[in-house]
Amino acid sequence: MRLLLCAAVYPPSVGGVQTLSARLAGELSEMGHEVDVVARGRKEDPEIDEANKLVNILRINMKLFIFPVLFCFVLFKRPQILLLTHRADFLRSAILIKKLFKIPFVVIIHGNEIYSSNRKIKLRESLNRSSALIAVSEYTKNRLVSLGFSDSKIFSISNGVSFSNFGPDSEGKILRENLGLSEKKVLLSVGRLQPVKGFDSVIRSMPLIIEKYPNIFYILVGDGPEMENLKNLAKKLNVYEKVLFVGEVPYGKLGRGDFAFYQACDIFLMPSRIDKNDGAVEAFGIAYLEAGACGKPVIGGFTGGISEAILDGENGFLVNPEKPNEIVSAVLEIFDSPSLSDSMGKRGRELATENNWSNVAKSYENLLHQIIRK
Repeated sequence: MRLLLCAAVYPPSVGGVQTLSARLAGELSEMGHEVDVVARGRKEDPEIDEANKLVNILRINMKLFIFPVLFCFVLFKRPQILLLTHRADFLRSAILIKKLFKIPFVVIIHGNEIYSSNRKIKLRESLNRSSALIAVSEYTKNRLVSLGFSDSKIFSISNGVSFSNFGPDSEGKILRENLGLSEKKVLLSVGRLQPVKGFDSVIRSMPLIIEKYPNIFYILVGDGPEMENLKNLAKKLNVYEKVLFVGEVPYGKLGRGDFAFYQACDIFLMPSRIDKNDGAVEAFGIAYLEAGACGKPVIGGFTGGISEAILDGENGFLVNPEKPNEIVSAVLEIFDSPSLSDSMGKRGRELATENNWSNVAKSYENLLHQIIRK
């Protein structure tokens, strides 16, 4: 298969779509497919580019050049199909390519780029010109159908996780020692600092957790518009000294060496909510799988597609993100029962194994082959 993967965002920038784009390109090329990537951006990422050395990566800084570049790729490389890992920037060009060259294109839908848009009808019309839409969760698929998208055109393939991203558990122990947290109970959150993630609810839960476990410590990895609000909230609740705001960790670094935060924590939390302002919600949550790959129990909100990443009571707990008391109860139940923590961590590893990027890429391969043969 000759595949042209179009990425609106790509490493070295950090995020779930970036991870998906790079991992899919790498896995499909390793499976023997000819993969070219056209990505927005200017900076190279030596580490991921070397890891994906079978992939030809071309980064475009200016949106104006997207169609001319795709046009040239089609003329000279003759891809059999285009895969857009996000609808942004490339959708119009893909529609034109399909019209001019009869080359099918597929778009991966994450959800919030549709739910939060004030152009839902226009987007639906444009996206329905694709050969297929891939939703990153069953929740996303069902919600798209409810918005009027064609059910027969939507396929659900969940996001994945790569075990090769993470160092040994011993690196977590070393990091805890370096941070002076050897005797602490460590909570961890990873993600963009925005209201939908519910990190404020974790901070609000800390005073009650401290009552039973005064040695608690919270590590928050990520950057975003809520950084100052979260810091101010921690100060207001007198827990600022127990929170480490790490900031953004470069792509491919999280889970290794000085950034082995997943291995260093006791519980991973991301109690995502539905954002009342724009309807944004967590479609799945790669971070839950990443924590599970490191054998950690997880706590998430019972919103969106999180229940597909967290099996309540098995690898973690689902809670009401608007009720810090529920977060407290979940944390204390895990802390109070080491055997429960161990069993949840083990189940998390099993789920991560089932959803490793190699298996996910095979699902993509099967679907893309079906479309090409039509």
